[in-house]
Amino acid sequence: MAERVAFVEGDRRGPWIERGERLDLVVSNPPYIPEADEAGLQPEVRLFEPRTALYGGADGLEPYRRLTAQLGELPALPALVGFEVGQGQADEVRRLLERAADWDEVRIVPDLAGIDRHVIAYRSKD
Repeated sequence: MAERVAFVEGDRRGPWIERGERLDLVVSNPPYIPEADEAGLQPEVRLFEPRTALYGGADGLEPYRRLTAQLGELPALPALVGFEVGQGQADEVRRLLERAADWDEVRIVPDLAGIDRHVIAYRSKD
């Protein structure tokens, strides 16, 4: 399996953009907590998790803005993009994906508690 796996480091899709590599699938669970929600987090999360793993800017959506903007810089659009989102963010993330590309479908999928937790966009391959 090692010959089929490559580890790269960089900002979001940057390494693939720089290398001109095509991605078939993009899945991300970026930091999505609005900075203003910090005080309401459980202490074991707030005090021990890295800030970069938790907070997605003032409204929690900054990572999604950057991720969707970078999709257009890839050599080809992935066939599937899937994001985990925070509570109340699914509709806006769906709009960001819809503005970023011409997808066959953009779907919101709830988690087991019924909270809209995932936004998935897909299209037929070129």
